[in-house]
Amino acid sequence: MKKLLKCPPLSHSLSLGLSLLVATVLSSASCQASALEPARSETSELVAKGRAGRVYAFTRLHVARSQGHTVTPLGDGRLLVLGGRSDNRATRAAELIDPLTGQVELLSSMVQARQGHAATLLPDGRVLVTGGDLGDGRVLAMSSAEIFDPVSKTFQALPRPMTLERSRHTATLLNSGKVLIAGGQGLSPAMVTFSAELFDPVSGSFESLAPQRLVAPRTYHAAALLASGQVLIVGGTDWQTLRAPTSAELYDPVRNTFTQLACPLSFRNEMPQLITLGSGRVMVLNSRGADLFDPLSQTFQAIAGPRKARAYEAASALGDGGAVVLGGLSADAVTPTVERYDPLRGVFWSAGRLHKERAWGVAILANHGGVLVIGGVDQGDAAIADVEVYWP
Repeated sequence: MKKLLKCPPLSHSLSLGLSLLVATVLSSASCQASALEPARSETSELVAKGRAGRVYAFTRLHVARSQGHTVTPLGDGRLLVLGGRSDNRATRAAELIDPLTGQVELLSSMVQARQGHAATLLPDGRVLVTGGDLGDGRVLAMSSAEIFDPVSKTFQALPRPMTLERSRHTATLLNSGKVLIAGGQGLSPAMVTFSAELFDPVSGSFESLAPQRLVAPRTYHAAALLASGQVLIVGGTDWQTLRAPTSAELYDPVRNTFTQLACPLSFRNEMPQLITLGSGRVMVLNSRGADLFDPLSQTFQAIAGPRKARAYEAASALGDGGAVVLGGLSADAVTPTVERYDPLRGVFWSAGRLHKERAWGVAILANHGGVLVIGGVDQGDAAIADVEVYWP
């Protein structure tokens, strides 16, 4: 039984904003790491002397990826880049970026080519890779899953797949060590799923949560683990009930329930990005504005979004408790502009420009304090291999 949480009135301070989408691709590069990596001394010096508020060219991927790729920080700080769209189809390519040296290592390939998959760091340091699609317009969702071992740097298919085919889903690590896998695109274009399941890393198996299910079917949605141990699930696309874009819900792993939040999002959000700020509040980015979710009151408040309206941007939390947005699509043009969110004043401000305009990139706060921007497409719809770093 789904209950509705009581919602106090929202204050609507409207402005411009953010979110996520656009596509196509370009090429791959040489397998020789030395041909693609900057000299160690150059990159190490950049890490040591990078100036605040500046963007630098950092390194280069072996395989350019336009969208649908994942970037997962490992326990030692290296970044695992998996799959995505390359050469007009999903790729099996996997790479490791060392943020301290700029070295990029091309790994043995994933078992399955994937884009729109999810990659989740497990408590033991391995990475769970689930679902996705092939990017060919025919296979829209897969149930297969595999595990990356950072010690052997190899992938192994799980013998038992997920309970349902899905892509553009979420996979959130719970405090128990299990992974909540929720929603996603199904096998047909009109199929968006309500279903959710748990992955147990000890048994290596998936278990459906049925009869429990999402309040609304969702794909392209976003999810974040809260300090309470609950999972906030927000927005997304839903061609069946049309409830997803303006709604949010909480998953309680203790009660094993999904509860709809009575407070709707201030902005219709079909492809949200979530950023957990230092305060514990969660920013929901949208192309028309932004919302702040307060876990204590369980309500959303509309806030002024970035000065330059954009979608399909890269975004990351920062060490000062704020956030940064980089690039994206603005007024039908791919933009290189960068903006920061000041959590004390509650406003965005201009913070420079990327060297290369890009949309669909992925931004990650690295262990050296800089934010790496990885993959995406440029104004000519070409997939990007160059990696840039923004120093807060």
